[in-house]
This record gives sequence, structure tokens and C-alpha cells, in this order.
Amino acid sequence: MEPIGLQAQRIALGTIALVAGTASAAPAFDFSSVTTLANGALVGQNVNTPVPGFDLLLMKDGVVVYHQTFGTWSLNRVGNADSATKTLSGALIMSLVDSSPLPFSLDTTLGTYIPAFSGSRSTINIRQSFSHTSGLGDSAFVGSNTLSLQEVARRIPLTPLEFSPPGTAFSYGGTGMQAAGAVAEIVGQKPWNTLFAERILQPIGMTHTSFVLSTPANPRIAGGCESNATDFALFMEMLRRGGIAVNGKRVLSPGAIIQMFTRQTANPIAILNTPVQSPFTDGADYGVGVWLDERDANGKLIGAMAAGARGFSSWIDFDDGMVGVFATDLSAAGNVQGLLYLFRAAAQDAARHPLCPPDLDHDGVVTDSDFTVFIVAYNANGCASAEMTPGCQADLNHDGFVDDADFSGFVAAYNALLCP
Repeated sequence: MEPIGLQAQRIALGTIALVAGTASAAPAFDFSSVTTLANGALVGQNVNTPVPGFDLLLMKDGVVVYHQTFGTWSLNRVGNADSATKTLSGALIMSLVDSSPLPFSLDTTLGTYIPAFSGSRSTINIRQSFSHTSGLGDSAFVGSNTLSLQEVARRIPLTPLEFSPPGTAFSYGGTGMQAAGAVAEIVGQKPWNTLFAERILQPIGMTHTSFVLSTPANPRIAGGCESNATDFALFMEMLRRGGIAVNGKRVLSPGAIIQMFTRQTANPIAILNTPVQSPFTDGADYGVGVWLDERDANGKLIGAMAAGARGFSSWIDFDDGMVGVFATDLSAAGNVQGLLYLFRAAAQDAARHPLCPPDLDHDGVVTDSDFTVFIVAYNANGCASAEMTPGCQADLNHDGFVDDADFSGFVAAYNALLCP
């Protein structure tokens, strides 16, 4: 593309009004406050100890509107998701509730398919197992590198109950989910990893997510996945959309999504152990493998979160149509929890106050001065970063280039002489 001089700019301005502007510019957002928070985390601001590196991605209505890397991390680097895995596994459980070769629901007891769950353990069901209310305490067998998932499940009942009867207390852990995973293999009639690939990864298009702990024969159901920012965002966006992936494929039924984001724990309930201190709910507001951590004044769910021990976290902002991913395994959940709520608030504020994309000088109208700024970006044919710099803001269709497609959007706004 040849540079356009000032004289050509004036000629172009004279002809803009003759061009039929059919393309509408996509909303743009000022995420500078998000970037400030991110840079601050590298030096210890809003955290107990500095976060060495991370990947931060924001999606609005299914479109990535911000994706940057900070510190010693690279864009879309794969990291250990740790307990954010619980939400992935919860989705697979709900997929089997939707359809499985053998009868299966959240009320199916573990003992229905694994006879070792008998006596005081006979009433433990899938719902309780995936909401930390099963009463099953930590078991050394869960992370076995020699036993299969089925063998682990048969040994879990040897561990004393942490509380009884099931459903009477909340105690965060992974033992119940491991046992439920064994039931999932039986009702799905395939190994867990195969079910996960066929029912979750492949239809969504997640190519960098897999179970890496403990072994292929005994995947850590509640904490064994690795993933990256883009994969996890696609997954959470599927949940936000009611079970339909960005590519249009249905992954979960509307009913499954409703159940997944319905509180599965009693309210109130005794809390024996919880890692989440939400400013909006108690520490036991939990669905099927997912934290329900933000509600409005009327109790309506407006935010949910998947969170890992080393910092890998993702959230859904239902009322603003947003998904966020903070990808790292170089920190700790307790270290970044407060920071994540700051990220969420800053992203929410930006989403609620969108910029007028072609109004590059931010004076409320699209005029010749905006065209001058646009031409500078057009000549550069690129976007230096994902920040809302003028050049990047001129990338109206967010494809990484400032080109003729963006020019069409600019013309449409110029003809209107105002912000869309």
C-alpha cells in the first residue's frame, strides 16, 4: 500500500461523502486501567508478592477485545490450570447428564456403579461430589501414578468421612470429584480422557488443553489439566452462551447450563474449608464444578469463576457479556484473588463505556482530524499492540491490520458525523 500524502488526504476527504458506508464499526474499549493493574502486579501492587508473568485475555460478546502478555510469560503459553480444571470436568459431567449410554444424573449415587460406596457412603451422589459436600476427605489414592481411575475409586471409601451425612457441610477438595469421574467412565463407557476430548475439546476447538496429572489411566479430575488463555476463553464463552461454542456447535443443553450455574450447596451451610473469599457471596456458593462468586443485590448470579492453585483463573461476567482469563502458574490463588476482582471491575467499567471507534481524537464526532490520525495508522498498516493506542484503535475490525476494510467502517462513521 502506498503512503497517502496530505494532498491525497484532502482529496479523499472530498470524496468520502460520496461513498456508501455500509460497514459499521465494532465497539472499542479503553482498557488502559486493566493494563495499569497488570503492570502493577509485576512489581507487587495489589498482590502480596509480585507476579513474575501472566497472559491476560478479555472477550466481549464472543470477540477478543484485549489480549496481552506481561513479565516472563508468552502469548498463549500453556500453563497448569490446577483447580480451574474443576469447571472443565463439571462441563463433562453435565454433558453426560445430557446424554450417556447408561442412566445418569446429578442425583445418581456413587454406589449405583461403584459398590464400594456403601453404608454411610451409600447416599453420596454426583451433585454432592461436584460441589464439595460429599463428606469424603482427602485420599492418598487420588493422585496415584500406578492405579487406574476405577481402582482409585474403589479405594476412596477406605478413607474416613470428614463429615456425615453428605450435604451437611462444605469442604473444598478433589476426592469426591475423582470418584465421580470413575462413575462418568462407567456411564459413558469410555475412558475419561476420551470422553473429555470427544464431548468438550473437539466441539469447542480447544487444541492446547489436556489432562497431564496424574496419569492417562488416572487423570486428576479436579486439578490435572493444562491449558492456555485462548482455549479457556473459548470454553468459558461456550458456558456464557448457554452451551453453544463460538463456532456454533452445541456442547451442552440449556438445562445443563442452568444446573451448572445453580447453587448446589445448601444456603446457609457449614463451611469447613474454602479458598475463596468473595466480596459478593459466601465461600460456599458453588455450582457444578464452578464458583458462583458474584451476585447482585437481589441475589441474581452475575459472575462465576474457575480458579487454580497457582493463579490460573477465568471468569464470566454475565450481565456485561464478558469472559476473562488470567493465565499463569507462577503465583498462588491467594496471592492474586484480590487482583482478579480488580481486573474484573476495570474490564466491566470499560465495557460499559465503549469508545466510538473512528473518533480517534475522542471529541465525540468523526471529523477531518480523525481522518488524519486514521491515515497515519493506515500508512503503517498495522497495530503495534492490543492497547487502545490511536493506531490500534483504527483497526476497526480487530484483525491486526489497518486496511481497506477498516476504511469502509471509518467512511460509514464519517458520513454520519457522529459516534454510532
